[in-house]
Amino acid sequence: MEPCLEDLKSYVLVTFAQGAIMKKDDLTQIKHIGAARMNFLNDSGIMSIKKLCETPLEKLSQIQGIGDHYAKLIKASATEIYGKKSQKSASKTAPGKQKKTKKINQQLQKQFKALLKRLKQVNENLKPLGKKKYLPAYIDFKKRAKTLRIQLNTIVEKQDKLSKKDKKKIIKNAGILDSSLKAAGKKPSKKNYKKVIMGIQAFSKLLK
Repeated sequence: MEPCLEDLKSYVLVTFAQGAIMKKDDLTQIKHIGAARMNFLNDSGIMSIKKLCETPLEKLSQIQGIGDHYAKLIKASATEIYGKKSQKSASKTAPGKQKKTKKINQQLQKQFKALLKRLKQVNENLKPLGKKKYLPAYIDFKKRAKTLRIQLNTIVEKQDKLSKKDKKKIIKNAGILDSSLKAAGKKPSKKNYKKVIMGIQAFSKLLK
C-alpha cells in the first residue's frame, strides 16, 4: 500500500526535526568523539554538549567505548567548547540588554523632565493672587511639589538599581500625574487644589 500524503508530510517533518536536533547536538565536534562514541553517549541519554559537561566523570568513564582515559579528554574538550559557546551567547545578549536599559532610562528621564516642567506651570497657575482663602491649600501644594521634585532627582540618581518593571510603572504613573496636573492646575479653586494635591500625594507614595 502506498503511503498517503499526510503520512509523507509527517515523515518529512520528523526527519527534518531529527536532522535539526542532530546538528544542534552534534557531539562529533568534540575531540575524541566519533560516530560510534556519539551513539554510545546518545544511548546513555547524553544528547548535547551541555549534558556532556554536566555528566560526572565517573559516569562518563563507565559508558561503553569511553573508559577513564578518554573520559577525561572528552570532558576537557566539551568544557572548553561549551565555555566558548556560553561566552559568545552572552556577548550577543549583553549589548541588546544594555540598549533596552538605556532606552527605558531615557524614557524615565524624559517623563520626569516633563513632570517638573508641569509642576512649575501649575505653581504659577494656582497662585492665589488676592484670594487668601486658597493660601493654606497653595502652601500645602508647594510643600508637596518640593518633596516630589527631590524624589524625582533621587530616582534619576539610583535608576540603575531599579528593575525594568518598576521603571515602567513609574513612567506610566508619572504620565498619569502629568495629565492630571494639566487638567486641574489651570486656575485656583478648592476642587483643583484637592485634585492636584491628591495626585502628587499618590505619586510620591509610589516613589517611596
